[in-house]
Amino acid sequence: MLYLASTKAMNNSRTLDTNRIITAIILSVAAALCYSTMSLLAKLAANETTGSMTVFFRSTVSLFWIISILSYRQLRGKHFPVKTKYLGVHLIRAICSFTSMLSLYYALKYVPLADATSLAVTYTLFIPILSLIFFGTKTNIKNWLALAAGFIGIIFILKPLNNNFDPTTLIALISGVTTAGSLVGVHELAKEEKPETIMLYFFSLTFILGGIFTIFNWKTPSSSILTTLFMVGITGTAYQDLVTRAMSYAPPKIVAPLLYFSMIFSGIFDWLFWHNTPDHFFWIGTLLVTIGCVFSIKYTRN
Repeated sequence: MLYLASTKAMNNSRTLDTNRIITAIILSVAAALCYSTMSLLAKLAANETTGSMTVFFRSTVSLFWIISILSYRQLRGKHFPVKTKYLGVHLIRAICSFTSMLSLYYALKYVPLADATSLAVTYTLFIPILSLIFFGTKTNIKNWLALAAGFIGIIFILKPLNNNFDPTTLIALISGVTTAGSLVGVHELAKEEKPETIMLYFFSLTFILGGIFTIFNWKTPSSSILTTLFMVGITGTAYQDLVTRAMSYAPPKIVAPLLYFSMIFSGIFDWLFWHNTPDHFFWIGTLLVTIGCVFSIKYTRN
């Protein structure tokens, strides 16, 4: 979704003005808040549900949202192809996204909210590496230096040499790696497929995967937990929609850095709900990750 939005923004030839930039900033910060709120709600429900159930409810809301939008567009004569020649790529991309969400929601049960969120949004650091491994896409020395700064930041957040190191935090990092895999998949699909087709297959396949895993991991939720799970879906879908809208007003170099406000919001939520105060290692790591991701976006070649 993020890559589709950035493609739309790059193809937009309208000159950026102050009002458009301000709108993009507001939408981007709102998206970051929605992402942190989604993670907060998932953590609140974690002890009474399973990760696959959370993914399923998240996907259910998102699928309803995209089908509603696409149906409306179809009625207005804006048709798109439903058939695809790249079902395998769609499936791999959906598996990456499903794994990303499942890893994050599982990690949230054991890892502080701020740590889990910060590690989950490191996907920008892994995109150039995965692109190099699978497609031979080369990058420049400035990008490698940015990536190095980001990975040093990850080490600060993980604190592997600390006596209190929790290996579960690595599961949150898996979320970042698999999100990168999903975005690389979108980039490849976007060369041949319409955005509407990509979104339809993505939400449909993650819904199916979530449903299959939920069958074997079902825990009957209370009415309050059921409400919380639907709110996870609503805030997660709102995050995707707000990012898409923000990218229509400004390019990725403006929008993407603002999405890292989610780390700050998650730190505030961690303090308010669990009285966890992130240490100086966390803030140093978060700063380095943000710098690494922002400059990686700036220096990445098309």
